[in-house]
Amino acid sequence: MRDRLLPALTALLLALTARTGAAQSVLQLRWELERDVFQGASGLSRAAFTLTNRDAKLLPPSGWAIYFSALHAPQPGSVEGGFTSEDLTGDLHRLVPAAGFAGLAPGASIRIAYLTHLLLNRSFVPRGPYIVFDDAKDVGVPLNDYVAVPFERPPQGEGRDSRVVSPEDQFALDSAIRVTPLSELPPVFPTPVEVTLGAGVLHLTALPPVEAPEALRNEAAFAAEYLRPYFGSTRKGGVLPLRLDVGPITGQTSSEAYSLVVDSVQGVRIVGASPAGVFYGLQSLRGLLPAPTPRAGLVLPAIRVVDAPRFGYRGLMLDVARNFQPKPVVLRVLDLLARYKLNVFHLHLTEDEGWRIEMPSLPELTAVGARRGHPLESGQHLPPAFGSGPDVDRPWGSGFYSRADYVEILRYAAARHIEVIPELEMPGHARAAIKAMQANQQYTLSDPDDRSVYTSAQGYHDNVMNPALESTYRFVERVVGDLAALHREAGVPLRHIHMGGDEVPAGVWQGSPAVGAYVKAHGLASVDDLWFVFYCRVEQILKAQGLTPAGWEEIAVRKTHRDGRTTNIPNPDFAARGWRAYVWNNVPGGGAEDLAYRLANGGYDVVLSPVSNLYFDLAWNQNPEESGLDWGGYVDLRKPFEFIPFDYYRNVRVDPSVFVGKDRLTDYGRTHVVGIQGNLWSETLGAEGRLEYMLLPRLFALAERAWAPDPDWARERDPARSDALYREAWSRFVNVLGQRELPRLDREVSSVNYRIPTPGLKAQGGVVHCSVELPGFMLRYTTDGSEPTVRSSLVRDPIPFRGTVRVAAFNTTGRKGHTARLTAPQ
Repeated sequence: MRDRLLPALTALLLALTARTGAAQSVLQLRWELERDVFQGASGLSRAAFTLTNRDAKLLPPSGWAIYFSALHAPQPGSVEGGFTSEDLTGDLHRLVPAAGFAGLAPGASIRIAYLTHLLLNRSFVPRGPYIVFDDAKDVGVPLNDYVAVPFERPPQGEGRDSRVVSPEDQFALDSAIRVTPLSELPPVFPTPVEVTLGAGVLHLTALPPVEAPEALRNEAAFAAEYLRPYFGSTRKGGVLPLRLDVGPITGQTSSEAYSLVVDSVQGVRIVGASPAGVFYGLQSLRGLLPAPTPRAGLVLPAIRVVDAPRFGYRGLMLDVARNFQPKPVVLRVLDLLARYKLNVFHLHLTEDEGWRIEMPSLPELTAVGARRGHPLESGQHLPPAFGSGPDVDRPWGSGFYSRADYVEILRYAAARHIEVIPELEMPGHARAAIKAMQANQQYTLSDPDDRSVYTSAQGYHDNVMNPALESTYRFVERVVGDLAALHREAGVPLRHIHMGGDEVPAGVWQGSPAVGAYVKAHGLASVDDLWFVFYCRVEQILKAQGLTPAGWEEIAVRKTHRDGRTTNIPNPDFAARGWRAYVWNNVPGGGAEDLAYRLANGGYDVVLSPVSNLYFDLAWNQNPEESGLDWGGYVDLRKPFEFIPFDYYRNVRVDPSVFVGKDRLTDYGRTHVVGIQGNLWSETLGAEGRLEYMLLPRLFALAERAWAPDPDWARERDPARSDALYREAWSRFVNVLGQRELPRLDREVSSVNYRIPTPGLKAQGGVVHCSVELPGFMLRYTTDGSEPTVRSSLVRDPIPFRGTVRVAAFNTTGRKGHTARLTAPQ
């Protein structure tokens, strides 16, 4: 019977695909989290798929499989319903009917339950399911009738679940915040070195002429752009000018320093130590501008600002490789960085799951490496990942920047005084490049006879370049040369390049005959020494382009052993050669808490990008309605705000005993901390608006820490006094964001999707008290079981506690955040 039914069903599905132009399916799939299962301190989640046959024919008992992406795979042997699960590559898995499955009659359903790692939030649900039949193995048919049911944290025993941030918890967190009148808030953000409020105001009734030397033509154009909404393009005589100039700034040595003076008699003058300084002065002026009022002109407070950044490197890393972000999104991010005086855009262009930049001399890199779909090993594209599904050329899974796109990005960033630092991941995290170059012997990156057994952190077994092949270095030389040529074409010389270097798994190269021969011929002690061989060769390639290596922290360390255990120590060989290390791993209890300080003390230039505070891909908190990962903890708005770059042991919320015996930063080491960087990896960014949700408002805290002087609470050694100063600074900061900066974004940036705070709630004395982390947001509530909307009642006083009280925050455009709720006891 199967022999007759399977070809018929396959033919039906293929016919539907051809007829509609988009893959359809006669199968319905639902997923839900059933409960969490605990054994002692460890736990698993029990989840289930429900498969329903909507066809008029039997779904055969075998000969097909359902593929899906999920960050956590089913546990081996845990799948029920007559199915087994198989882990394929990366986050791609499949369910296969086994001997216990008898087929699925028309209209019938089957529940396929399984155990997996604890599921934190919606980012961990299975995505992109599709079905493949044995008779058409190269065709993946999307299961478009698929729903993952939103889940709440299931209750664990008596009382509420302690693993979530409850409304009461949020209320307690918000208790330190005091609402400050807008007129009393600091007028400039990020916090400047010096600000003095003057007497009176400046009235402008028409667009002021911008007086600037030719060297500031770019900045003059921005000045006119910022002011035009208040006046249109009309000019009238007698209007005080806006003067821009370059010159020394008294008391400041930074090339990015500036002074801004708004005077009721003399008008506006901005002087910068460089054009970049003038640009930052313009951003401060922009922040003083009120909401435009038609035909009302412009009124500015008299003010004098003297300012300069704390760090010369103020960066954001955006991963566009795992889930591709198109050029307009990148330009929008660059505008945000410029607005808040960040000056480095680290662009993570290549990964296991994608190569995202056109290399004119190696078209395979994007023809194969920038596209994902089914089948898995076609040689024409990469396999699905992160829910991209079987269809090639779908958003997020497939895509790349053309030569023209990249040149435009470079010029757009340079006009805003932002340096683009491209990253080419190697030797690990390189599966896209390896697969793309497999058929090109001149540039092949893998040994076809390699039998090494390893698994990367992301579940790949074939993602590391082979350092014993000359073709590997020809490839590196070619792509670095092409990249440098693109920068020259843009008129933006390539000054820095990031060469990856992280997470090369144990076991690589052990089974490669090419490596074995190389190790023997060169008298190496082990394959571990190939790490230094590889990066010394890379260094020579970069030197020919006038570049010095930079990479993740692993490029700066040497593996050794202490007391029989593997440990990492700073590698003295590369420090004196000017290598730059981006240090992310300060996970408490992991043993590397002090690595950034050890490297800086040892002479490496260090960029601090610690997972504990500046990984913006981590979930805001433990609540299931959030997005993001949890392997490095959680990063809310407080985490980047409270980061103390030169003494971060003080701001990590763990038992301080984990830092006993750890190195502290020396005065010499401080001179080698070049700056800080937030990192936004993109495993969970495969949906519209997700990037901005994860980026904002955390970007504000990054900007404050990167630009502003060391705050008084970080310098204060008395714990009680430091805590009091911190609470004052935190309250001031969230008031600035909620009352001024985010409403400004609502006005000036179309449909910006920043995270709106979830209210805090506290029941006391028969009423519910409400709080919000960012003062300025409207709170609306319901008590009838419905979700709050823009038409719901405003929270003006405590709410009578009857039934279920639901409260949500709304921004100035009427967009809603997550709902908090409390239910009165019966």
